Amino acid sequence: MLVVFAMFAFTATPAVAQTSIDPQSLVGEWSGIWGTASTTLSGDYVLRIRKVEGEKVFGEVEWTGRGTQKTNLIGTFDGRRLTYGNAELIVEGNHMAGGRAVQDFPRGIKIDLTKEK
Repeated sequence: MLVVFAMFAFTATPAVAQTSIDPQSLVGEWSGIWGTASTTLSGDYVLRIRKVEGEKVFGEVEWTGRGTQKTNLIGTFDGRRLTYGNAELIVEGNHMAGGRAVQDFPRGIKIDLTKEK
């Protein structure tokens, strides 16, 4: 009986940690930083989410480094994971983090954002 309880306790925990986020809570401005795995290059990163329709996310992303780059985005949100282009971010409350593949950096870049408004 003790073994069964212990097994249940360990298997039930991940389900609680992976609760879905309300997609509409993504709307707004998320800001933070991006950096290479070796931290040789980094900069500011701003994700502005304009609207969410079903699983589709619409907005723009702006980042600095060697100048400022800005592009529109259409992404997908599955209740926990936001993907757009080759970026993948895990959302936890007002924080999201993850990374994206970049041609010049074999290990990609890391992105860490907090919701501002």
